[in-house]
Amino acid sequence: MEKINVLYVGDSEIVVSKYLVGVDSFEQANYNDNAHFFREAMATLGYVEIKHINPHDVPLQFPGTVDELMAFDVIVFSDVGYNSMIFYPGLKPPYEYPLGPDRISLVKEFVERGGGFIMSGGYLSFSGFNAIAGYHGTAIEEMLPVNISPYDDRVEKTDGFIFNVVDREHPATANIPWDEAAFTLCGYNKLTLKSGAALLAEYDGDPFIACRDYGKGRTAVFASDFAPHWVGDFKDWEYYPQFWGQMIRWLAGKA
Repeated sequence: MEKINVLYVGDSEIVVSKYLVGVDSFEQANYNDNAHFFREAMATLGYVEIKHINPHDVPLQFPGTVDELMAFDVIVFSDVGYNSMIFYPGLKPPYEYPLGPDRISLVKEFVERGGGFIMSGGYLSFSGFNAIAGYHGTAIEEMLPVNISPYDDRVEKTDGFIFNVVDREHPATANIPWDEAAFTLCGYNKLTLKSGAALLAEYDGDPFIACRDYGKGRTAVFASDFAPHWVGDFKDWEYYPQFWGQMIRWLAGKA
């Protein structure tokens, strides 16, 4: 099967813990690679090639021109906030202007020229935790098949839920026994479907999987996460790689 090149941005963080032990205190730091769930699932397919960029590596590693982005078929954003994509941290005088390319505008042009783009949910996706993800009113929202809230859009479902696939003929959801699904998810971002967008799955009246054509390209959303806690055990379902492979193929214009 023809190779599909994916640029995957997000799903990792550095965690700093502070310990207070009597009169002593100390800190420890560790790196959480939450992206491995999606990377490993795609590796089982054999036709998806992923370049992963951590949020803190965006300034140095994210392509600086749309021509560089066109080396990829699909771009994935998951738990990487707007600020990480748009800022140029660490700048020191004397400043040079302009500061650098507008990475969000580059992604929009990439899709307009025929690329695929998907955002999956999380605390730093869509609007996110305390609305700090910050994608409301941006070019990302303009491209997506959903409207993004300007407020904290998280729905925490600690008692678990399963989404309902309403279109089982779409290339992204076809040939999967959704009625046999026994997985449980625990959260998602609450979005609203745009007019003309295709709804593939919903939960409690909210769009969960949706897609649309944009320019010469395609965009989609998955309202929950790739990684715990929100993804629950969906990541362990035997058809998880097939679903994501089919979605990536559709976004790449291969299905």
